[in-house]
Amino acid sequence: MKKIIATVLCLGLMVSMLSACGSTSTTSTPAAGSAAASTAAASTTAKAIKIGVSAPDLTNVFFIQIREAMKAALTGPNDQLIIQDAAGDQNKQMNDVADMISQGCNIICISSINSEGVRATLEACKEANIPVIAFNTAVKDPTLVKCTVVSDNVAAGQLCAQALAKALNGKGKVVEITYSTTEVCKNRQVGFETEIAKYPDIKILQTRDVEKAKSDYSQPIMVDFINANKEIDGVFTINDPTARGAIAALKEAGKIATTKVVSVDGSDEGKGFIRSGDMLASAAQDPAKIGKTCIEAAYNIIAGKTVDAKVVVPMSIITKENVGK
Repeated sequence: MKKIIATVLCLGLMVSMLSACGSTSTTSTPAAGSAAASTAAASTTAKAIKIGVSAPDLTNVFFIQIREAMKAALTGPNDQLIIQDAAGDQNKQMNDVADMISQGCNIICISSINSEGVRATLEACKEANIPVIAFNTAVKDPTLVKCTVVSDNVAAGQLCAQALAKALNGKGKVVEITYSTTEVCKNRQVGFETEIAKYPDIKILQTRDVEKAKSDYSQPIMVDFINANKEIDGVFTINDPTARGAIAALKEAGKIATTKVVSVDGSDEGKGFIRSGDMLASAAQDPAKIGKTCIEAAYNIIAGKTVDAKVVVPMSIITKENVGK
């Protein structure tokens, strides 16, 4: 036994000596102190970063664009995104984030399905010492995240109200399809209602939340609105997918030509509706900037740098007049 141990120790010593004398690898080693040497050393020693991303609905082109912008903003050759689609399910979002924690993500970006209901998920991240960036929608308790990257959603609602009021000449009856469980959508509703209140001859007939911000859920609500109200001059929806459902119901009822639809997103689909005349306007977000800003903030947080607690990305309104631009 002693002979075996001695032999192993001798072999180990020989390997160490050979390693000290030089490598047998065919890869050339840049001269010490040169720029190439610094680059090689950095690429060898830099640890790959994992950024977890929990999106609420990756069938929505807006979140697809954010995802692509995030991918493009990665700087390390081995850095990666761990992306999960919560599919509008709060429990799935919680499980997805738990999986990201177990995979060793350095930081996690979350667009919460429920601004208050996400608390347990955020606390789990805090317990695991993993910082969080909230994007697209703020969370109820901002102390649980390092940074929040959102559009100016109150302004989005205001822009929609202004476009609708102008098209209706300040007079008419409108309905709202909302989704108040997330702060982002609630802010759009608040902005719309605050602005439309400036027009006393415009009356909001009905307001109803969708279960999920998708056309399958908004279409039956619009059908109910049409059946309950003989006259509807305008519709405010909280995003382009819910606008799709409202437009489908209006077309089926033969009312699309006399009803103005406004929405938020400025997606390619929304632009298509505007070009065809099915939708009046959509307040445009900047998904590329949101995605890029999230990744830049993530790198800074991981590096121990200070970041802004909240970054607000400006909005604009898309109508038939400027959709080509």
